[in-house]
Amino acid sequence: MEQLKKYYITAKTFKGTLVFKYHLNGVLAAFELVDAELSEKQIKWLFSHRFPYLETQINHFNAHENFNVSSSEIDLGFEAFWNAYTYKIGKRVMAQNAWNKLSKSDRIAALKGIRPYNNYLKRNIGVAKAHASTYLNQKYWTNEYASM
Repeated sequence: MEQLKKYYITAKTFKGTLVFKYHLNGVLAAFELVDAELSEKQIKWLFSHRFPYLETQINHFNAHENFNVSSSEIDLGFEAFWNAYTYKIGKRVMAQNAWNKLSKSDRIAALKGIRPYNNYLKRNIGVAKAHASTYLNQKYWTNEYASM
């Protein structure tokens, strides 16, 4: 299960909440309306060059006084990594020790690197997935899987 950064947007002009969920690389993963109903005018406004398909574009909403934007922090605990990595073979304790030694930026990079690594493995049948501790200790996320 991949980590997603979430932004919650409320406004004076509509009831409910807009929820934008982004992959760690900043690209939109999902959009949903929670107890919200937008008018046709609001839909046109949102989807006419204002829809934030990149996380950096969420600032458009911050610039308007009508909107209130809040976000959720990314869970950087070991359980979040363990669940995202999904390959639970090997020694969990070793993986947890390796995780605990990582800086915050390396933890984010490690989580971000799981998807490209998994895609690489799908393209290269026969290449075994590394144990979680190996992935962390050898910083597999620094490999350029897109070009492999």
